Amino acid sequence: MYTHRNGIRLHCFKCILINLKSGIGFQVLSRTYLMNSYISDQKNRYRALAAHALLFAVVIMFFQTASFGQPATGTPGNISYVVSMPEPQDHVYHVKIGSRSSGNGKTALKMSAWTPGYYELVDFASAVSNLSVKTVKGKPVTWRKTDRNTWLLNTSPGELLEITYSVKAVIPFIGNIYLDENYGYIIPGGLLLYTNDALHKPATIEIQPYNKWPSYVATGLNPVGGKINVFYAANFDELFDSPLLIGKLEALPEFKVQGKIHQFIGHGLEEFDRKGFMSDLQKIVQAGSEIIGDIPYNHYSFLAIPTRRGFGGIEHLNSASLMLATRNVLSDTAARNVFYTFLAHEYFHTYNVKRIRPIELGPFDYSKENYTNLLWISEGFTDYYQYLIVKAAGLTNNGNILEAYRQHIANYENKPGRLLESAAEASHNLWAEGEDASTRSAEQQAKTISVYDKGCAIGLMLDLKIRHETQNRRTLDDVMRILYTRYYKQLHRGFTEQEFWNTCESTAGTALTELKSYANTTVAPDYPKYFRYAGLNIDTVIRQRPGVYLGADAVYTDSSFVVRAVEWPYGAWKAGITAGDRITSVNGNAAVNVPLEELLKDKHAGETVTLKVRRKDEILELPVILSKKTEKDFTITPLKEQTDLQRKIYHSWLRDR
Repeated sequence: MYTHRNGIRLHCFKCILINLKSGIGFQVLSRTYLMNSYISDQKNRYRALAAHALLFAVVIMFFQTASFGQPATGTPGNISYVVSMPEPQDHVYHVKIGSRSSGNGKTALKMSAWTPGYYELVDFASAVSNLSVKTVKGKPVTWRKTDRNTWLLNTSPGELLEITYSVKAVIPFIGNIYLDENYGYIIPGGLLLYTNDALHKPATIEIQPYNKWPSYVATGLNPVGGKINVFYAANFDELFDSPLLIGKLEALPEFKVQGKIHQFIGHGLEEFDRKGFMSDLQKIVQAGSEIIGDIPYNHYSFLAIPTRRGFGGIEHLNSASLMLATRNVLSDTAARNVFYTFLAHEYFHTYNVKRIRPIELGPFDYSKENYTNLLWISEGFTDYYQYLIVKAAGLTNNGNILEAYRQHIANYENKPGRLLESAAEASHNLWAEGEDASTRSAEQQAKTISVYDKGCAIGLMLDLKIRHETQNRRTLDDVMRILYTRYYKQLHRGFTEQEFWNTCESTAGTALTELKSYANTTVAPDYPKYFRYAGLNIDTVIRQRPGVYLGADAVYTDSSFVVRAVEWPYGAWKAGITAGDRITSVNGNAAVNVPLEELLKDKHAGETVTLKVRRKDEILELPVILSKKTEKDFTITPLKEQTDLQRKIYHSWLRDR
């Protein structure tokens, strides 16, 4: 049974909390609850393959002299890095850079303001300390900090430089860097200073693990031949999109798809059927890669670090970073099945966003936001395909897929934001207009939509439309393959919005004016028309939910109901209740381990209940006016009578064998 999803999701930090009683994965989309509570808790707590890739000989020869102290002697901008961690318990990385100063002598070192896959501004620069710059001859170089992310060096043109600095790593989150006595996790964009001259040029990074750890470094980067733990990137878009994991790691049995090695490597993994899991993961990768028909990398790694519960992830160029609970995910059948869908999502990003991408998403400017109106394609279509991939892998059934699509549509349609924000606007606004999206209020969140939900719905309707118009001879798969071949492989760039729609219309053989309006306006989609193409009916009748509605999503924990989110403009929001509050009693009745709604079952709309709320060290008594809530269910059922084409579309669409 589908229980609850709310808020907007980060691009693309996808976090799922597992309700083991029902086997349902809750996609926690609220930036406020997820990021503030998780990172704040962790800050407080921590503060009291050898890859099988063959590089061209010329590349190897070029970089054999690029270790620290012997910077590459070519044009200004080539950079080599050495990263060490001699005292990991101090949570500090030490970085050495070998580089050449700018040709005009004005060399600016910069720290990224964000990193690929996690499109929110992050203050990485504040963790940098002990910056020291000198020439290779030992002459000190002075510098001054000109803004939050920039250090201006007083250099002469073309000088060979040695740069050292330290970076504090205290946040165990895959959108940041972390280090302790057990493992280290690095996103290069959060650790490595760079110059603008270097962004589009090759770089190397050498990792020197703590001497009591295994020497192995897990990453999607390719190794420099003849070197230990020295890796090569053709440019900084590749470097910054390739995290590294080191420490006390476990590598599960690897597998090959189309001759390419795939690994799952993590720290703190629970007890589970490792062989069976990797067999299933191989099926997922096989099914995902078959949609496009090509594998664009030399090797692929799933990198997992521990978290308290559930799981989350960020996609990368040749890898995926995962946060995985140390119990009750891979060992529990229901939770593991949700995890499979999640892995299919992260893997399909290898194609959709990393190669098949809006033109704005690369090459990147790491000093500021990189806006696009097409994340509903990059994220929403990936959500759409994740279920089809797992079905093609033989790991789910049609009923589960249809229920998942119902959830996406219901989540979008039962939110006020559908009347206020288009999919294109939601894509642009994921950056929160340059502000910290974690600070968005319940009202602000309610007035937005999720590009994942609306994009998934558009992808579904577009696929069925193409199938219908072409008598099931063409599909959305054809669109994705054309975009991959034409823009990624041939033109080596992303696509524009017009190019995307041109590809869709040429594939369908007809104009797609209505579907364009679903992406760029708030006009209500005609779901029944599109589901009929597959011989299905979808219930769009508005109904009143039974009982009364408080407007707060809360879960019982430690003698109180912990509020995960509040919904605008219902009673809890009007009373001032916020995510993180603990409801200890309702009308004087102490919180007990039952659904919060159970304590309200005898109440009526318009009545007021008094909630005792604990907010940090403060105790509040807040009156809340109860109300009714109406919504659409969007149940999907077969039509009583179906044509041969409808049946044909249904079975091929849902990958029936």
